[in-house]
Amino acid sequence: MKVKLTRQDNDAGDRNQAQGFGRITGDPPPAFDPDTQSAAAYRFFEDQGYVVLRQCLNPDEITYLNEFIDRTQVERPASWGLTEKRKPHHRGQGLIYSQPLLDYPELDSYTQHPRSFPLVSKILGGEDRVRFSEFNLRETPEDAGIGTMNFHHDAATEDRFIRAPYMPCDWLCAVHYLTDVDRTTPSFCVVPKSNRHETLGEVFTDLNDDYAEVPILGPAGTCVLYDTAIFHTRLDGDGRKPRRTWHQYYARGGWLKSSLPTTDRYMRPPSPPLTNWNLFPERLALHPDPLKRLFFSHWNTAQCEWVASGFDPEVRKSMPRGEQ
Repeated sequence: MKVKLTRQDNDAGDRNQAQGFGRITGDPPPAFDPDTQSAAAYRFFEDQGYVVLRQCLNPDEITYLNEFIDRTQVERPASWGLTEKRKPHHRGQGLIYSQPLLDYPELDSYTQHPRSFPLVSKILGGEDRVRFSEFNLRETPEDAGIGTMNFHHDAATEDRFIRAPYMPCDWLCAVHYLTDVDRTTPSFCVVPKSNRHETLGEVFTDLNDDYAEVPILGPAGTCVLYDTAIFHTRLDGDGRKPRRTWHQYYARGGWLKSSLPTTDRYMRPPSPPLTNWNLFPERLALHPDPLKRLFFSHWNTAQCEWVASGFDPEVRKSMPRGEQ
């Protein structure tokens, strides 16, 4: 990877710098067409831990989702974190509507979007292996501030360090841009090939000259698929312009034959539930189509308790982010 630095490297002695090492590349990563370049996109993801897909949302979908955000920020300001009493998951992330699927069936068609979902399925081992985990909408508001997010990885399993083969990954996130993203706006940023490392400092040391922090720029409709084990962050841009995104997380279901250095055979279990609070509405959890039921079958304890209650609205209300 050719790297052009846009600012000075930080002190290389600080190997665990949460804000990164300043090695921000000026070379944009390739963007693939998900219909005609899916094989190349898969190979890039397998090597780098992320991939950029172009034009995943059409103009009508972009308009609809932005209008949905406008409308629900008025209808449900508390769900968006727009009231004076900010919830913990709204701090440092801007605005986030965590569970819109609970009350808006019109979003169901986006959960397996025809442009990105085929590649998601391939990455996670096939359509019968993909499990829904989470769907949320986010906005980094105007004048959100600078330096609010560190490099981090999301959920990750310990066997990722030593299992063979590594793929399919455990969890996958799809970030769709709902507004144009350039260097003046907040942007998603990844550290390629960092998914088998424990700390960012370890990545910096091991990759040496190949270490890079890659901002993902692109017009509204761009999609980034990333392995949740890679280090990533949100860069701030100029700290004044807003950005809107739709985030969807997927888990891997089913058991897989694999191997570890200590044994010839290892059965990889399904990925654990991504969160202990995310809920699936009855229409999806008990969908009449068996393939849809399988897709929405990755239940956590909160979901199990809600189902056992007969989807009692009071039980939902008692759970984190379950307000109506």
